Amino acid sequence: MLLFVPPSAAQEILPGIELECSRSYITIDFGEDSSPEAELIDCILTNDRPYVEDVALEYVSEDIEVTGPGSLTVEGGDDVSFQVIIDLDSGLSPQTYTLNITAEVVSAVGIPMGFLTDIEEWLVEIEIIEYTNCDVAYSMNSLNVGAGENALFTASYSCESNVDKELDVEVHLVEKNENYESAWESGFNVISEKCTVMITEGDGFENCEFELTTPSNIDQNFEGCLIVLDERKLTAGSCQNENSLEFIVEHRDSGLINGVGGNISALEDYNISEEQVLVAGGGFVALSVLFITVVRYRRR
Repeated sequence: MLLFVPPSAAQEILPGIELECSRSYITIDFGEDSSPEAELIDCILTNDRPYVEDVALEYVSEDIEVTGPGSLTVEGGDDVSFQVIIDLDSGLSPQTYTLNITAEVVSAVGIPMGFLTDIEEWLVEIEIIEYTNCDVAYSMNSLNVGAGENALFTASYSCESNVDKELDVEVHLVEKNENYESAWESGFNVISEKCTVMITEGDGFENCEFELTTPSNIDQNFEGCLIVLDERKLTAGSCQNENSLEFIVEHRDSGLINGVGGNISALEDYNISEEQVLVAGGGFVALSVLFITVVRYRRR
């Protein structure tokens, strides 16, 4: 007499394992300041059979470094937890990678069973976001020039990225205590050549030389900062919030009279008063008128 075993009962008798993990989708952004060096996935193996099983584990992923236990023993009616570690490489190209975690019962109560069991799988998608991080270092702590003089300085611009690209590097001018960059005052102009940083195989570096003209007719000192940024940011923030170089343009007295009753700066150094200047000027005008009158009289 033949004994008929229902399919459901057979499934309970034959070796088998259940695999479940905590994550099926992971997003990695190396552009964030707090980006981790590794990602963890918690997994659990469940054995609902009445006997002990030896389970082989495998991790398959192209270009992604993954570590975890190679095998585990799970008692009958019990479960075992384990962790999968994804080692992150900031040089990974921006795209979605696939990690396949597999579990297979290779023996039960010491008897090889791999040919009788199905392979359990857990699929994890890992998305790598495009990023570019850049930083600047200035050749000096502050820059002081006189009004009308050109301002020159050097800045080292370095970048890390997971894509190859070129970035134009530009200088921005921000006044002291302003929250952001506004229209430049007349007389400030960039006359240096364009600086470009080329990023290849993960990084790029360039020493940029900048030269600016400054206005010669300012009434007081200009105080602010210079900020070097790449083309991704069109307007700079405040001097306090950006990596900036202190910049001061010093007002210079012209030594001329700015209107009647105005400021006479240089002449005071020679003890010449405003009244003396006005009297001398009036005398000069009177002599000029007399000379012209005499010339016209003689021509008649």
